[in-house]
Amino acid sequence: MTKLGYTVKFKKTVLASLLGLGLAQSCFALEALTDESLSEATGEGVAFLPENFKMVFQKADDALTLESKSQTKLIANWADRSLDTGLIRIIPVGPLTPVATAAGAKKADIFIYGLALSNTMSKNVDGTNIADINSRFSNVGVSSGTETNPWVLSVDTKSVSNFAGTPKSLSYLQLEAPLARVNYQPPNSSTIKLGLWGDIFARNEATAGSISTVNPITGAPTDAKGLEEKLRVQMIANGLLLEGSQIRLFQTLDGAVTGTGGLSSTYNNTLGAGLLLRLNTHHNGDGGTWADKVLRISTRETAGTAKDLKTPAIDGGAAASFDGTEGLYIYSPNINLVLGSIYQPLIIDTPDGKNLTLEVTRIPNQAAVYNKIYTDYGNLDSTTYTGSTCNVRYCGKTESFGGVNYQGTAATHSSISIGKVAFSNNDRIMNADKASTTSGIVMRGTGADVNLGSAVIDGLLIQHFKMTTTGL
Repeated sequence: MTKLGYTVKFKKTVLASLLGLGLAQSCFALEALTDESLSEATGEGVAFLPENFKMVFQKADDALTLESKSQTKLIANWADRSLDTGLIRIIPVGPLTPVATAAGAKKADIFIYGLALSNTMSKNVDGTNIADINSRFSNVGVSSGTETNPWVLSVDTKSVSNFAGTPKSLSYLQLEAPLARVNYQPPNSSTIKLGLWGDIFARNEATAGSISTVNPITGAPTDAKGLEEKLRVQMIANGLLLEGSQIRLFQTLDGAVTGTGGLSSTYNNTLGAGLLLRLNTHHNGDGGTWADKVLRISTRETAGTAKDLKTPAIDGGAAASFDGTEGLYIYSPNINLVLGSIYQPLIIDTPDGKNLTLEVTRIPNQAAVYNKIYTDYGNLDSTTYTGSTCNVRYCGKTESFGGVNYQGTAATHSSISIGKVAFSNNDRIMNADKASTTSGIVMRGTGADVNLGSAVIDGLLIQHFKMTTTGL
């Protein structure tokens, strides 16, 4: 976890160039330092504080040439959601398998528009209350962290048992968000609004290859050949917090032998990662208000009822306008995912030189490793099994810096909660509220609301996970 007031000493070839960039002030040039230079370097990492950050993908405008005109036009454009047509395209690649074709599957062509990141405010700039969460962008910047609890990029070294259970030194590059404080719900002014909308098409396999040209500006085809069905969707996440998240990158250790305990020698000395992703909205998940802490997914537009195959990337036009209330509402989502760690890496590989494999490695049958991962649910032997579950209130052993208590970052199990929950065992266990009136997952449309109640997934441990792309 973030070390507030520590000194690190390291000597590693891994990441030497990156570290040289960070230490450039000692040599007055952006160049890699030698191992000997690095061995004498000490420091606490690079701290930074994003302030007043906001962004929204709008359409390209090559007319913005003079600074005075640019500033005037940009300021006016910020509040115009109809211009949110800047896009990310996810392109179909490779053929469908015979099994998928026989089942009626088609390729997907996806256009994600208006990706926006801004601050969650009590009211949006356009005057609307955030409780309706139908605005993808507030036009107010996000500031994250403080001088005593910043974002930190650092290198550290720990003694970690390899896949054979032998202790070895492991160096890793670590990016940490500000730590999550214990018993603290940050105000709306420091939380994040994330918004986007998009068109998802089904493309006919037989005609997908007949597209004549691609627009070099948008990256989209110049016509709608092969498009057969469209789903238009909007997503808005309101009140997000990233506090406590971290990512570690490192070269995995050795000791894995193919066929021994289900391990594979491909685990050895490859690119590894440990990801703790914390997307929380509601520290007071057992009470408090709910209206502004929600993930909303909607599809109903306010203009026009006929289905069409048009999309701004191909046909031009403005961004869609969505109904102010319809959709799926997921209230008070708290998502805390552990994907790999220094004890059980998430490895990234290209076994055939083309396709990408992501794998959370198998846990070796070595007490020196699995004791760091497994947890003692009965509190009978917590000193041996040191793993724990991460939720919005607890994520491993609490640490204190400067008289302030912070949640840990060493948890090995994941949790997801929606709606009202009950906490027990010093906030380490969650249970969904079973009352029929509890708002958690709610469907809203033209009729009465449908409330599906709250939900909890607690103590999720990924024993092994592997995903490989095909057709690249």
